[in-house]
Amino acid sequence: MVKMTLTFDEETIETLRSKAREEGFMRPSLLVRYLLLRGLKENADAELEETDNKTIPVKVDNYRELLGYVQEKKMGSVEFLATFAMGQYMGRFPLSETQKRRVKERYGIEAGR
Repeated sequence: MVKMTLTFDEETIETLRSKAREEGFMRPSLLVRYLLLRGLKENADAELEETDNKTIPVKVDNYRELLGYVQEKKMGSVEFLATFAMGQYMGRFPLSETQKRRVKERYGIEAGR
């Protein structure tokens, strides 16, 4: 492993401290490491255009409640619940033909399959 040192001005450090507390990190250096690695992973994911998998960070205020629900229903993970719920919603409220056409034009995919 290689150690790297980053230097920030005091204003940036204060911003990082505040954001780290807000995001649940003990130290701003951990937040910076997380953001850096996440950014690298997202860039690598973007290069893999042949797959339709994407990780989306979503902030929820009731994570423990969702986790408890998932565990009791034996659904596997909160991520699976979110994917399942989005699929259910999309099935219940499908796109119109015009909306499907726009999705196909923008992204080159058939929407609402």
